[in-house]
Amino acid sequence: MRAIEYRHGKETRVLLTSMLDSKRFPAEEIVALYRERWEIELGYGELKTDMLERAETLRSKSPSSVAQELWGILIAYNMVRLEMERIADELKVSPLRISFIEALRSIREQWLWASMTHSPGAIPKRLATMRDRMRRFLLPDRRERSYPRVVKIKMSNYARKRPRPTK
Repeated sequence: MRAIEYRHGKETRVLLTSMLDSKRFPAEEIVALYRERWEIELGYGELKTDMLERAETLRSKSPSSVAQELWGILIAYNMVRLEMERIADELKVSPLRISFIEALRSIREQWLWASMTHSPGAIPKRLATMRDRMRRFLLPDRRERSYPRVVKIKMSNYARKRPRPTK
C-alpha cells in the first residue's frame, strides 16, 4: 500500500493506492486522476438522480432492449451536456458554470412543447428562447471541491423490518 499526501485547500489529504512504483505512477498524476474520477461520479449522479429520477431499474426486459435503453439515456445525457457547452461558449464561461438540473428541466420543457402539434419551423426560435432563459441560471465560479467518501443510506420503497419488542 502506498500513501500519497497532498494539499486540498487548507487541508492535508491522504490517498491510499496499490500503485507502488512512484516513477511509473507519479503522485501528482494519481491526485489529478482522483479528482477527475469524482467529476465522473458527479456525472453518474446526474444520470441516476436527475435524469432517471432515482428509478432503481430500467424498464426494458430483454438484453438488447436494455442496451438500447442505456444508449438512449447516454445520448440524452450527452445532448444536455452539449447544449450546456454551447451556452457556455456563447457566454464565454466554463461549462461547469451552467446548471445541469436547470438545463435538463429547460430541455424537457422544450421537448414537451415540441411534441405537441406545433410548427417545426418554430423550434429554432424556442431553442434560442431556452438558451436566453438558461443564462439566468449561470452558477458562480466553481471553487475547488472535495468529496469525502461517505456511506450513503439506500433509499427504499419498503418499510424497514424491525424486531418486535418482547413483553
